[in-house]
Amino acid sequence: MKLRKLMIPLLLSPLLLVLASPPVHAYSGYYYVIPNSAPLRECAAYECHAFLTAYQGERVEIMERTGSGWSRVRLVDRSGWGWMPSDSLSYSPDRQSRPMPTYYVNINSLTLREGPSSNSGVLTTLRFNDPVEMLGVGPSGWAQVRDLRSSLVGWAPPRYLSSEPSRYPKSPPRRRAPKAAPKEEAPEPPKAM
Repeated sequence: MKLRKLMIPLLLSPLLLVLASPPVHAYSGYYYVIPNSAPLRECAAYECHAFLTAYQGERVEIMERTGSGWSRVRLVDRSGWGWMPSDSLSYSPDRQSRPMPTYYVNINSLTLREGPSSNSGVLTTLRFNDPVEMLGVGPSGWAQVRDLRSSLVGWAPPRYLSSEPSRYPKSPPRRRAPKAAPKEEAPEPPKAM
């Protein structure tokens, strides 16, 4: 009887450990880097230090993914690992050989940024009708592009890109003053009888 009381907790403890552990997402197979170059970062954010670069067509294995669109990858053909945006990876080796569409800057000056935010660092400034290769649009709504002159990969708002060269640059949107609240009218005094 005493042995039975000891055996039940011993047999149930591995089951409890399995049930209490967080789910692990397994990713099988290799993925391929899409842009010409993609920095591998120490953590899953554009502000994190980039210490290694993966190149177009390079095979990687995904070790972990975040809900915010980042993957921790291990380089397959050389040593190294780091974090990179998941939308820079393709399951198909054909994706990197397919030409990406070319777009053109449609305003006088466009800042190419390190990340998909106006708060991200500046890589370079693109000029009117400069050609860029569209790599994709991230969840933030910003476009990841490659400057065809310098091969820099960065981010820009897609509204400033056109599928064909323009004759004249668009005017940047003007910031409007907030609308004033409607004035409340004073009630009319009662009329005398």
